[in-house]
Amino acid sequence: MSNNLEKSVYSNLKILYHSEKIADIINGKRTAPIYIRIKPTNTCNQNCYYCGSKDDNVPEERKFDCKAFIPQQKMREIIEDISDIGVKAVTFSGGGEPLVYPYIEETLELVKTKQIDYSIITNGQALEGKKAELLSDAKWVRVSLESANADTYASIRGVNTFNKVIHNITDFIQNKSPECTVGVNCVVANDNYQEIYDLCGVLSEAGVDNIKLSPLRNAGGGEYHKPLKNSVMRQIEQAKKDFESNKFKIIDKYSNDSGLEDNYQKPYHRCVIQEIFTVIGADCKVYLCHQRAYTKNGDIGSLENQSFKQLWYAEDTIKKVREFDACKECNFRCVFDERNILLNDLLSLDKNHINFI
Repeated sequence: MSNNLEKSVYSNLKILYHSEKIADIINGKRTAPIYIRIKPTNTCNQNCYYCGSKDDNVPEERKFDCKAFIPQQKMREIIEDISDIGVKAVTFSGGGEPLVYPYIEETLELVKTKQIDYSIITNGQALEGKKAELLSDAKWVRVSLESANADTYASIRGVNTFNKVIHNITDFIQNKSPECTVGVNCVVANDNYQEIYDLCGVLSEAGVDNIKLSPLRNAGGGEYHKPLKNSVMRQIEQAKKDFESNKFKIIDKYSNDSGLEDNYQKPYHRCVIQEIFTVIGADCKVYLCHQRAYTKNGDIGSLENQSFKQLWYAEDTIKKVREFDACKECNFRCVFDERNILLNDLLSLDKNHINFI
């Protein structure tokens, strides 16, 4: 792993490698998304209290059917379709837990056959057997894990599978391809904030490549984190001194998260990322982005009676994407903000001066 992980794996500059796509955007040409997130199922084998899919936590009148999943034949069609139009990468995530999707093995095999880069976000409980074998060649596997011990894990996730998950992670690391990056997502909350240092130690010993620390965002914003922040920041600082190496990195998205501001105002109007990235939900609908999944405002259209290709290139879809005003519609911190700022700055350049680099 690079010493500058945040400047490589998590870099906003990756888009610059796709010069043809940037040229298409500049010229107003509709082309295939580079990257798609697929939520194969909304069913989960855990019960995290903070989950955005739970009834009490669902924002923006999100309609979420916990039993929804993409039918087998439709999933085959989607993978065939995105391969045909030139999509380069796909991540399987929730919704629910992607590894409990009944056709996940078949789906991963097909993605591999089509030579599409693939990754997964999982709770790790089912990361074993054939599933783990198929994911050993993924570009990255990211496990959601917030606890350094079984008791805290059970109180947050509603299941007592901490030891199993740690075993699965360790075993997977021992058998994966060297090119597969294994990371952990840790959501920092009142329940686990005293365990951040210990968790970094556990993961470093397990052989994980990195941990990304982010704040719980659906619990009152900055006010919620005020009593926790100093302790968390001290633990992160100490963990970096004690555990970081060329093999293990700590990505601090907690200390200065502007998403906790009460009124987060975007400095751009056009969400250019919607030309590059999209989400397919377990309800077979396509959404503008992950944070807009399962909302009416984020709904691009259904794949029930049409292919992804037909929907992506439809005039109504293009119109909705290009008329969407992020400044009006998205008063929240988005993971794509920096990339949108970069692309909007690029689109606003005076062409009379572009050669004077």
